[in-house]
Amino acid sequence: MQRKRPSSAHPAKPPRTSVLHWRNKIDLTVSQNGKVNTSYSVRIEWRKKRVRFPLDTANKNQAASKAAKIYCYLVENGWDATIEEYKPHTIPEVEEPTALGQTVGELIAASLKYASARPQSLEAYARAFRQIAYGVMQLEDIEAFPLRSDCGNTLWREKCDAIELKNLTPMRIQNWKQQFLITNGKTASARRKATITVNSLIRNGKSLFAKKVIPFLEQEVELPTPLPFEGVTMEKPPSTRYRSKIDAKEILKLGHKELKHTSPEAYKILLLALVCGLRVSEIDHMLWDAFDFDNSILAIMDTEYHQLKSEDSAGEISLSADMKEIFSAYEEQATGIFVIESRGKVERSSITRSYRCKGALDFLRGWLRKNGVDSIKPIHELRKEVGSIIASEEGIFAASRYLRHSDIRITSAFYADQKNRVVPSIGQGLLE
Repeated sequence: MQRKRPSSAHPAKPPRTSVLHWRNKIDLTVSQNGKVNTSYSVRIEWRKKRVRFPLDTANKNQAASKAAKIYCYLVENGWDATIEEYKPHTIPEVEEPTALGQTVGELIAASLKYASARPQSLEAYARAFRQIAYGVMQLEDIEAFPLRSDCGNTLWREKCDAIELKNLTPMRIQNWKQQFLITNGKTASARRKATITVNSLIRNGKSLFAKKVIPFLEQEVELPTPLPFEGVTMEKPPSTRYRSKIDAKEILKLGHKELKHTSPEAYKILLLALVCGLRVSEIDHMLWDAFDFDNSILAIMDTEYHQLKSEDSAGEISLSADMKEIFSAYEEQATGIFVIESRGKVERSSITRSYRCKGALDFLRGWLRKNGVDSIKPIHELRKEVGSIIASEEGIFAASRYLRHSDIRITSAFYADQKNRVVPSIGQGLLE
């Protein structure tokens, strides 16, 4: 007689893919305030990760069937796909990244926001970059980018700002530079001016892409690779050494005679530029507080109305007895806080180069040209003249301090013409 096998003490467990397995796993959760959830849910563990899934039904058999379905999907597709399919509300919403700027205008706007240069300097950088960008595009499509005089300033600027940065490659900018020099440098004199201009445009335009600003620009602008000016070279600058063509003492005597009483504001500008060596921007918003008549000093410093070109531009200038007497007399008659009185607005634009005393400046420019100072910037020529005089009388370092240059090389390169010519003795006595 065949013996019966003893029945197993532990019947085989149903597989995890079966509904029966999950029927014993699903449950009704209880909230923190003791409220029982009316729909079933299940906690599924797979590959050392556990996640609870809502089953969205109060029917136990339906809940178990859905739990088995979720498990089978998980084994086949993995956690990410399963959560996205059965628990999408738990996936955090990812904000779409803000589209980065791609145009010249958007780059300039970002640069104005993050760069630390003076507003006037930033505006100069922007103007230069627009001019270069427009010139690059004009070479390729003159109809779409007509001359500025033909389309007007407003439309010209709109066209500039709409140019995409990806179009401004170093090769195209280098080509623009060469064409600019060819077009504007027909003669030796014209070539000199064109070289100075193109170097200035490249230097200013490139300043928008300063290394310390690039990390911030990249957050808002899609910068091209390579950057527009990468590898673009500037031309060897022509000599900018100042050569005196005027008689400073005669100009002062004539100004004292013709301007002191009839055009006092122009006369004050003449003295501040030619005797004190001040820049036009410094004269424009100079306050009477800058004068210390007791100590015969004129202090050049930042004020609420004007920011100096650089920290090195600040300084003190000693006043002669005549300058002290003339300006102290003018101060007694002053009707406002500014040395140069004007009917214009007190506030000067923070980004443009318009001047509050424009009328007096224009009058003096015309007067200077009538009297032999025929340079492009006759008032600035006066600053060069006093620098040259001091350099020849006191030396280059004294001139650099007086003009408040940030680097002695600037004085040496631009303002140090020797007025007193050196004549070697070896050439004397030949005709005796």
